[in-house]
Amino acid sequence: MHAVPGKPPPVLAAGALAWREGTKGTEVLLVHRPRYDDWSIPKGKLDKGETFPAAAVREVVEETGYRVRLHRPLPASVYLLPDGRTKIVQYWSGTVRAKTAPGPMDPAEIDHVRWVRLDEAEKLLTRQGDQVCLATLRRFQELDELVTVPIIVQRHGAALSRAKWRKGEKNRPLNSKGRKQAQALPPLIDAFDPRSVVSSPWKRCVSTVEPLARIEGLKIRTKDELSEAGHDGHPSRTRAVIERVLHEARGTVVCTHRPVLPTVIESIREVAQRSAALELPREDPFLAAGEALMLHTTPARSVVAIERHLPNIG
Repeated sequence: MHAVPGKPPPVLAAGALAWREGTKGTEVLLVHRPRYDDWSIPKGKLDKGETFPAAAVREVVEETGYRVRLHRPLPASVYLLPDGRTKIVQYWSGTVRAKTAPGPMDPAEIDHVRWVRLDEAEKLLTRQGDQVCLATLRRFQELDELVTVPIIVQRHGAALSRAKWRKGEKNRPLNSKGRKQAQALPPLIDAFDPRSVVSSPWKRCVSTVEPLARIEGLKIRTKDELSEAGHDGHPSRTRAVIERVLHEARGTVVCTHRPVLPTVIESIREVAQRSAALELPREDPFLAAGEALMLHTTPARSVVAIERHLPNIG
Protein backbone atom coordinates (compact mmCIF):
# COMPACT_ATOMS: atom_id res chain seq x y z
CA MET A 1 0.00 0.00 0.00
CA HIS A 2 1.55 3.30 -1.12
CA ALA A 3 1.09 6.76 0.40
CA VAL A 4 -0.48 9.50 -1.71
CA PRO A 5 1.96 12.39 -2.30
CA GLY A 6 1.17 15.35 -0.05
CA LYS A 7 -0.93 13.28 2.34
CA PRO A 8 0.17 11.53 5.52
CA PRO A 9 0.38 7.74 5.09
CA PRO A 10 -2.56 5.74 6.43
CA VAL A 11 -2.37 3.99 9.78
CA LEU A 12 -2.54 0.25 9.14
CA ALA A 13 -3.96 -2.18 11.68
CA ALA A 14 -5.33 -5.71 11.86
CA GLY A 15 -7.39 -7.88 14.17
CA ALA A 16 -9.47 -11.02 14.44
CA LEU A 17 -12.89 -11.92 15.82
CA ALA A 18 -12.24 -15.34 17.35
CA TRP A 19 -15.19 -17.63 17.97
CA ARG A 20 -15.89 -20.95 19.66
CA GLU A 21 -18.84 -23.16 20.47
CA GLY A 22 -19.70 -22.75 24.16
CA THR A 23 -22.15 -24.74 26.25
CA LYS A 24 -24.92 -22.22 25.46
CA GLY A 25 -24.08 -21.44 21.85
CA THR A 26 -21.46 -19.64 19.79
CA GLU A 27 -19.22 -17.24 21.69
CA VAL A 28 -16.79 -14.56 20.49
CA LEU A 29 -13.67 -13.17 22.15
CA LEU A 30 -13.82 -9.48 23.11
CA VAL A 31 -11.51 -7.13 25.00
CA HIS A 32 -12.25 -4.18 27.28
CA ARG A 33 -10.25 -0.98 26.74
CA PRO A 34 -10.09 1.08 29.93
CA ARG A 35 -9.01 4.21 28.06
CA TYR A 36 -12.32 4.26 26.18
CA ASP A 37 -14.33 2.13 28.63
CA ASP A 38 -15.64 0.03 25.76
CA TRP A 39 -15.62 -3.53 24.47
CA SER A 40 -13.90 -4.20 21.16
CA ILE A 41 -12.56 -6.81 18.77
CA PRO A 42 -8.83 -7.39 19.46
CA LYS A 43 -6.75 -5.40 16.99
CA GLY A 44 -3.65 -3.22 16.70
CA LYS A 45 -1.21 -1.47 14.41
CA LEU A 46 1.16 -3.27 12.08
CA ASP A 47 4.81 -3.36 13.06
CA LYS A 48 7.37 -2.30 10.46
CA GLY A 49 7.73 -4.98 7.81
CA GLU A 50 4.69 -6.90 9.06
CA THR A 51 1.81 -8.19 6.94
CA PHE A 52 -1.84 -7.74 7.89
CA PRO A 53 -2.45 -11.45 8.70
CA ALA A 54 0.68 -11.75 10.85
CA ALA A 55 -0.25 -8.56 12.71
CA ALA A 56 -3.78 -9.84 13.37
CA VAL A 57 -2.44 -13.01 15.00
CA ARG A 58 0.18 -11.15 17.03
CA GLU A 59 -2.27 -8.54 18.29
CA VAL A 60 -4.76 -11.17 19.47
CA VAL A 61 -1.97 -12.92 21.39
CA GLU A 62 -0.82 -9.68 23.00
CA GLU A 63 -4.31 -8.51 23.94
CA THR A 64 -5.87 -11.81 25.02
CA GLY A 65 -3.20 -14.48 25.51
CA TYR A 66 -4.81 -16.65 22.79
CA ARG A 67 -2.99 -17.67 19.63
CA VAL A 68 -5.50 -17.92 16.81
CA ARG A 69 -5.64 -19.31 13.28
CA LEU A 70 -7.26 -17.04 10.75
CA HIS A 71 -10.24 -18.15 8.68
CA ARG A 72 -12.04 -16.05 6.06
CA PRO A 73 -11.77 -12.25 6.08
CA LEU A 74 -14.35 -9.97 7.64
CA PRO A 75 -15.15 -6.44 6.38
CA ALA A 76 -12.37 -3.92 6.85
CA SER A 77 -12.90 -0.66 8.74
CA VAL A 78 -11.74 2.60 7.17
CA TYR A 79 -12.12 5.87 9.06
CA LEU A 80 -10.47 9.21 9.77
CA LEU A 81 -8.43 9.81 12.91
CA PRO A 82 -8.61 13.14 14.78
CA ASP A 83 -5.29 14.19 13.21
CA GLY A 84 -6.71 13.73 9.71
CA ARG A 85 -4.97 10.50 8.86
CA THR A 86 -6.90 7.54 7.47
CA LYS A 87 -6.91 4.34 9.51
CA ILE A 88 -7.43 1.00 7.77
CA VAL A 89 -8.16 -2.07 9.89
CA GLN A 90 -8.27 -5.51 8.26
CA TYR A 91 -10.19 -8.23 10.14
CA TRP A 92 -10.57 -11.99 9.96
CA SER A 93 -12.68 -14.56 11.72
CA GLY A 94 -10.56 -16.94 13.76
CA THR A 95 -10.41 -19.94 16.04
CA VAL A 96 -8.06 -20.67 18.93
CA ARG A 97 -4.90 -22.69 18.32
CA ALA A 98 -3.50 -22.41 21.85
CA LYS A 99 -3.53 -20.41 25.08
CA THR A 100 -0.05 -18.92 25.28
CA ALA A 101 -0.36 -16.40 28.11
CA PRO A 102 -2.66 -15.80 31.11
CA GLY A 103 -4.05 -12.59 29.67
CA PRO A 104 -3.26 -9.16 28.17
CA MET A 105 0.36 -8.07 28.00
CA ASP A 106 -0.52 -4.45 28.89
CA PRO A 107 -3.36 -4.09 31.44
CA ALA A 108 -3.36 -0.33 30.88
CA GLU A 109 -4.42 -0.96 27.30
CA ILE A 110 -6.62 -4.05 27.81
CA ASP A 111 -7.86 -4.85 31.31
CA HIS A 112 -10.49 -7.56 30.67
CA VAL A 113 -10.92 -10.40 28.17
CA ARG A 114 -14.23 -12.25 27.83
CA TRP A 115 -15.89 -14.93 25.76
CA VAL A 116 -19.46 -13.77 25.22
CA ARG A 117 -22.47 -15.11 23.32
CA LEU A 118 -23.36 -13.44 20.05
CA ASP A 119 -26.44 -11.65 21.44
CA GLU A 120 -24.43 -10.26 24.34
CA ALA A 121 -21.61 -9.20 22.02
CA GLU A 122 -24.10 -7.24 19.93
CA LYS A 123 -25.03 -5.25 23.04
CA LEU A 124 -21.44 -4.73 24.21
CA LEU A 125 -19.79 -3.62 20.97
CA THR A 126 -20.09 0.12 20.36
CA ARG A 127 -18.00 0.73 17.23
CA GLN A 128 -19.90 0.42 13.96
CA GLY A 129 -17.06 -1.49 12.30
CA ASP A 130 -17.12 -4.08 15.10
CA GLN A 131 -20.88 -4.48 14.70
CA VAL A 132 -20.45 -5.05 10.96
CA CYS A 133 -17.85 -7.77 11.63
CA LEU A 134 -20.14 -9.46 14.15
CA ALA A 135 -23.11 -9.36 11.77
CA THR A 136 -20.96 -10.83 9.00
CA LEU A 137 -19.80 -13.65 11.26
CA ARG A 138 -23.46 -14.39 12.07
CA ARG A 139 -24.25 -14.53 8.36
CA PHE A 140 -21.38 -16.95 7.71
CA GLN A 141 -22.75 -19.16 10.49
CA GLU A 142 -26.26 -19.09 9.04
CA LEU A 143 -24.85 -20.11 5.64
CA ASP A 144 -22.84 -22.92 7.27
CA GLU A 145 -19.67 -21.24 5.99
CA LEU A 146 -18.09 -20.23 9.27
CA VAL A 147 -15.56 -23.08 9.34
CA THR A 148 -13.05 -22.83 6.50
CA VAL A 149 -9.68 -24.33 5.72
CA PRO A 150 -6.90 -22.55 3.83
CA ILE A 151 -5.65 -23.80 0.49
CA ILE A 152 -2.78 -21.53 -0.49
CA VAL A 153 -1.49 -21.36 -4.06
CA GLN A 154 2.05 -20.03 -3.79
CA ARG A 155 4.02 -18.79 -6.77
CA HIS A 156 7.73 -19.33 -6.16
CA GLY A 157 9.84 -16.34 -5.21
CA ALA A 158 11.81 -14.19 -7.63
CA ALA A 159 14.38 -16.36 -9.44
CA LEU A 160 17.64 -15.81 -11.24
CA SER A 161 16.90 -14.90 -14.87
CA ARG A 162 17.08 -17.59 -17.51
CA ALA A 163 19.72 -15.53 -19.36
CA LYS A 164 22.04 -15.73 -16.33
CA TRP A 165 21.60 -19.45 -15.67
CA ARG A 166 23.01 -22.16 -17.92
CA LYS A 167 22.58 -25.27 -15.78
CA GLY A 168 19.02 -26.26 -16.60
CA GLU A 169 15.57 -25.04 -15.60
CA LYS A 170 15.09 -27.63 -12.86
CA ASN A 171 18.00 -26.18 -10.89
CA ARG A 172 17.51 -22.46 -11.54
CA PRO A 173 17.65 -20.88 -8.07
CA LEU A 174 15.99 -17.96 -6.34
CA ASN A 175 17.78 -14.63 -6.58
CA SER A 176 18.48 -12.43 -3.53
CA LYS A 177 14.96 -10.97 -3.59
CA GLY A 178 13.44 -14.44 -3.85
CA ARG A 179 15.47 -15.67 -0.88
CA LYS A 180 14.22 -12.72 1.18
CA GLN A 181 10.66 -13.52 0.12
CA ALA A 182 11.07 -17.14 1.21
CA GLN A 183 12.37 -16.06 4.62
CA ALA A 184 9.47 -13.60 5.03
CA LEU A 185 6.74 -16.09 4.10
CA PRO A 186 6.46 -18.14 7.34
CA PRO A 187 4.73 -15.54 9.57
CA LEU A 188 2.33 -14.65 6.75
CA ILE A 189 1.38 -18.24 5.91
CA ASP A 190 1.46 -19.47 9.52
CA ALA A 191 -1.38 -17.08 10.36
CA PHE A 192 -3.67 -19.46 8.44
CA ASP A 193 -2.14 -22.64 9.94
CA PRO A 194 -1.80 -24.94 6.90
CA ARG A 195 -0.91 -28.53 7.72
CA SER A 196 0.75 -29.76 4.52
CA VAL A 197 3.01 -28.49 1.72
CA VAL A 198 2.95 -29.72 -1.89
CA SER A 199 5.46 -28.33 -4.38
CA SER A 200 6.95 -28.60 -7.81
CA PRO A 201 10.25 -30.45 -7.37
CA TRP A 202 12.16 -27.70 -9.17
CA LYS A 203 14.67 -25.86 -7.00
CA ARG A 204 13.10 -22.39 -7.00
CA CYS A 205 9.78 -23.78 -5.78
CA VAL A 206 11.23 -26.02 -3.08
CA SER A 207 13.49 -23.18 -1.87
CA THR A 208 10.45 -20.89 -1.55
CA VAL A 209 8.58 -23.19 0.85
CA GLU A 210 11.57 -24.69 2.71
CA PRO A 211 11.67 -22.02 5.46
CA LEU A 212 7.93 -22.43 6.08
CA ALA A 213 8.12 -26.23 6.15
CA ARG A 214 11.10 -26.14 8.52
CA ILE A 215 9.46 -23.79 11.00
CA GLU A 216 6.12 -25.62 10.88
CA GLY A 217 7.71 -29.07 11.05
CA LEU A 218 6.08 -30.14 7.77
CA LYS A 219 7.42 -32.42 5.06
CA ILE A 220 7.44 -31.04 1.51
CA ARG A 221 5.73 -33.44 -0.90
CA THR A 222 6.86 -32.87 -4.48
CA LYS A 223 4.72 -33.45 -7.55
CA ASP A 224 6.20 -33.43 -11.06
CA GLU A 225 2.78 -32.36 -12.34
CA LEU A 226 3.31 -28.95 -10.66
CA SER A 227 6.53 -28.26 -12.58
CA GLU A 228 6.59 -26.40 -15.89
CA ALA A 229 7.70 -29.50 -17.82
CA GLY A 230 5.16 -31.73 -16.11
CA HIS A 231 2.39 -29.29 -16.89
CA ASP A 232 3.48 -28.84 -20.51
CA GLY A 233 3.43 -32.59 -21.07
CA HIS A 234 0.21 -33.44 -19.25
CA PRO A 235 -1.89 -30.43 -18.12
CA SER A 236 -4.74 -32.81 -17.27
CA ARG A 237 -2.54 -34.42 -14.63
CA THR A 238 -1.79 -31.00 -13.15
CA ARG A 239 -5.51 -30.34 -12.99
CA ALA A 240 -6.02 -33.69 -11.24
CA VAL A 241 -3.48 -32.75 -8.54
CA ILE A 242 -5.24 -29.46 -7.86
CA GLU A 243 -8.68 -31.08 -7.88
CA ARG A 244 -7.45 -33.62 -5.34
CA VAL A 245 -6.15 -30.88 -3.05
CA LEU A 246 -9.45 -29.01 -3.31
CA HIS A 247 -11.45 -32.19 -2.73
CA GLU A 248 -9.49 -33.06 0.42
CA ALA A 249 -10.29 -29.58 1.83
CA ARG A 250 -7.27 -29.75 4.12
CA GLY A 251 -5.04 -26.80 4.92
CA THR A 252 -2.41 -27.03 2.19
CA VAL A 253 0.24 -24.87 0.52
CA VAL A 254 0.72 -25.61 -3.19
CA CYS A 255 3.86 -24.07 -4.71
CA THR A 256 4.15 -23.86 -8.49
CA HIS A 257 5.24 -21.74 -11.47
CA ARG A 258 3.70 -18.91 -13.47
CA PRO A 259 3.04 -20.99 -16.64
CA VAL A 260 1.12 -23.54 -14.55
CA LEU A 261 -1.19 -20.96 -12.95
CA PRO A 262 -3.85 -20.79 -15.71
CA THR A 263 -4.65 -24.47 -15.21
CA VAL A 264 -4.60 -24.09 -11.43
CA ILE A 265 -6.91 -21.09 -11.51
CA GLU A 266 -9.40 -22.72 -13.88
CA SER A 267 -9.61 -25.72 -11.54
CA ILE A 268 -10.34 -23.36 -8.65
CA ARG A 269 -12.96 -21.45 -10.63
CA GLU A 270 -15.02 -24.62 -11.02
CA VAL A 271 -15.51 -24.98 -7.22
CA ALA A 272 -15.58 -21.29 -6.26
CA GLN A 273 -18.73 -19.43 -5.37
CA ARG A 274 -19.47 -16.68 -7.87
CA SER A 275 -18.45 -13.86 -5.52
CA ALA A 276 -15.15 -15.61 -4.80
CA ALA A 277 -14.49 -16.50 -8.43
CA LEU A 278 -14.61 -12.80 -9.31
CA GLU A 279 -11.51 -12.32 -7.14
CA LEU A 280 -9.41 -14.83 -9.10
CA PRO A 281 -6.57 -13.41 -11.22
CA ARG A 282 -7.57 -13.16 -14.86
CA GLU A 283 -4.43 -12.41 -16.87
CA ASP A 284 -0.73 -13.16 -17.09
CA PRO A 285 1.32 -13.19 -14.86
CA PHE A 286 -1.68 -14.08 -12.61
CA LEU A 287 0.44 -13.80 -9.44
CA ALA A 288 3.61 -11.82 -8.78
CA ALA A 289 6.74 -13.75 -7.88
CA GLY A 290 6.40 -14.82 -4.24
CA GLU A 291 2.69 -13.96 -4.07
CA ALA A 292 0.19 -16.22 -2.29
CA LEU A 293 -3.41 -16.81 -3.36
CA MET A 294 -5.41 -17.72 -0.23
CA LEU A 295 -8.49 -19.87 -0.86
CA HIS A 296 -10.93 -20.18 2.05
CA THR A 297 -12.63 -23.52 1.51
CA THR A 298 -15.56 -25.06 3.39
CA PRO A 299 -15.76 -28.73 4.41
CA ALA A 300 -18.29 -29.00 1.56
CA ARG A 301 -15.35 -28.22 -0.77
CA SER A 302 -16.59 -24.83 -1.89
CA VAL A 303 -14.23 -21.86 -2.17
CA VAL A 304 -16.11 -19.03 -0.43
CA ALA A 305 -13.45 -16.30 -0.20
CA ILE A 306 -10.14 -15.44 -1.83
CA GLU A 307 -7.26 -13.20 -0.75
CA ARG A 308 -3.89 -12.28 -2.24
CA HIS A 309 -0.82 -11.55 -0.12
CA LEU A 310 2.83 -10.76 -0.78
CA PRO A 311 5.54 -11.32 1.83
CA ASN A 312 6.76 -8.00 3.18
CA ILE A 313 10.47 -7.64 2.53
CA GLY A 314 10.62 -3.86 2.98
